[in-house]
Amino acid sequence: MKRLFIAAVGLMAIGVSGLPLIGSVSSPTLVSIALAAETERTTIFDVPDMTCALCPVTVRTAMEGVEGVRQVEIDFDARTATVVFDPSVTTAEAIIAASANAGYPAEVKD
Repeated sequence: MKRLFIAAVGLMAIGVSGLPLIGSVSSPTLVSIALAAETERTTIFDVPDMTCALCPVTVRTAMEGVEGVRQVEIDFDARTATVVFDPSVTTAEAIIAASANAGYPAEVKD
């Protein structure tokens, strides 16, 4: 019984001593995640002229070519593009212009 108690206390001591390490490691990660969320904007664009299988590839390539765009997801059935971008680097208007220059006019979905 005494050995079980000593083992349990030892394990608890190891677990508690590791908590400050866990807290100090995860804090910068949480801060960077919070900062990333503040510096990203997600906007959905209507792109009604996407009618063929190659259209989404062209639209995605054009939108991804805009500096500050981090991710582009195309929904061919809905004729939309969901774009995650850094608003301190680019604007929705610049993304719209890139899509239009590729032959696919876009507009921000309401």
